[in-house]
Amino acid sequence: MQQGSLSIHDEERMRAIDEAFRPIVMPVMGALAPHVLGLMAVEVDQVPPFEQHVVPHESVVLSVQLGRGMHCVEQKGPLGENTRLTGIREWTGSFMPAGDCVTLFALLTPLGAVTLLESQPLSRLPRIRGRVDHLLDARLTRELEVRVALAATLEQKLHTMATWLEQRATATRDNHPVAMRAARAAMRLLADPMSRVEDLADDELLSRRQLERDFAHWFDTSPRHLAHVARVQAVSRGVRRGESLADVAAGAGFADQSHMARVVRRLTGLTPQRFVRSNTTPMSAAFRTATGGATVYL
Repeated sequence: MQQGSLSIHDEERMRAIDEAFRPIVMPVMGALAPHVLGLMAVEVDQVPPFEQHVVPHESVVLSVQLGRGMHCVEQKGPLGENTRLTGIREWTGSFMPAGDCVTLFALLTPLGAVTLLESQPLSRLPRIRGRVDHLLDARLTRELEVRVALAATLEQKLHTMATWLEQRATATRDNHPVAMRAARAAMRLLADPMSRVEDLADDELLSRRQLERDFAHWFDTSPRHLAHVARVQAVSRGVRRGESLADVAAGAGFADQSHMARVVRRLTGLTPQRFVRSNTTPMSAAFRTATGGATVYL
């Protein structure tokens, strides 16, 4: 996370790790905007083992990971099984990044998760990197992976993924009305994390308990947790805009800075100061750009 005093060897190792990651960001426009918060891709060289940290954020992350060799699809897994989905995280986690690969990321909004995934409940998948072909027809993920593999450059690969997503976003289909009801409430909650869950439920002619069940089924999270994540990410975005922590706390609806600190620490394991200053890698910077200042990677 935040670096302290490093030896020359450690500094050289961290520099080599940073240089191994080459990310790019694509603006989200047009028909995709309600469905996708951000689009990002990264090409990674062989890297020494190290931990990458990721914190809770308000997106459902669709990713495609391929190798870089002649058989780039099968290098990471069988065709169609390299398209994965990560739901709303509960807390900060870490993993060992795969090297010698290309990974594309689409950060889906709740509406995007419903429409692009054909109203499939996320509660059916593991929260971390579930296989999309367990939700959709495997021919769809095989088609996407082949099209991405055939694209020559990283920019073209990301454009290929964006085109695939836009085609799905604009396709005519009957989305499940209960899933759409939950998506409407979730989108309103992200727009205003201080919204009362009871008010969201009333507007959809539901009880609070029914809305909570809907969130658990379709998004594998709760309205309360999604609101906390959105408020924590509002802290990151506010500080990136140059606001003070006191102003950010007030704007995000926290009672005071102590309340904000408790929520940030509970979700990220960090103080607000460390949370907003800790993301200094090329990956974290790219995700900040893609998400309007959110903290995704540390």
